[in-house]
Amino acid sequence: MKNLEDFINENREAFDSSNLSENHLEKFEKKLFSDVKQKRKINYWYAIAATIILLIGFSIVIEQNISDRAFVNNKNTSLSDISVKYSEVELFYKNDLDQKLNEFDHLNCKIGDEQRQMIDIELKQLDIVYHSLQNELKNNKNDQRIIDAMINNYQTKIQFIELVINQIKNNC
Repeated sequence: MKNLEDFINENREAFDSSNLSENHLEKFEKKLFSDVKQKRKINYWYAIAATIILLIGFSIVIEQNISDRAFVNNKNTSLSDISVKYSEVELFYKNDLDQKLNEFDHLNCKIGDEQRQMIDIELKQLDIVYHSLQNELKNNKNDQRIIDAMINNYQTKIQFIELVINQIKNNC
């Protein structure tokens, strides 16, 4: 640093005596502002690219949230969505019901088409009631009355199938 200062002090006259051309200031400003304009153009395009990327990202996130909500809204709420305890209860009744329906399907005695239709209609009506209870449960997750009604629906369905099986076996 000392060497530079010494050099400038020794050659002070050479630095002070050089005159700038008449349009030197104009050329300097032209170069200065052209660099700024180029940088602004580059920054402008980067800003546009960043905005497009952000818009695409936001649209993907929003679309996923909307589709997730649609799935959740279309999904029927079951007892297993309430707690582990009710999940076990639901599993018990579903297994019992499946066993009874399997037994009904494999009876040695055949029933008439009209009787079969009546049984199917009754089971469908119980299914409709259960689905409406599921929709109510979706809106009122902690309503014990709805939970009890769903369990009661399983019990009713199982009792109905047992009754039908016993009557078919007795008439065989």
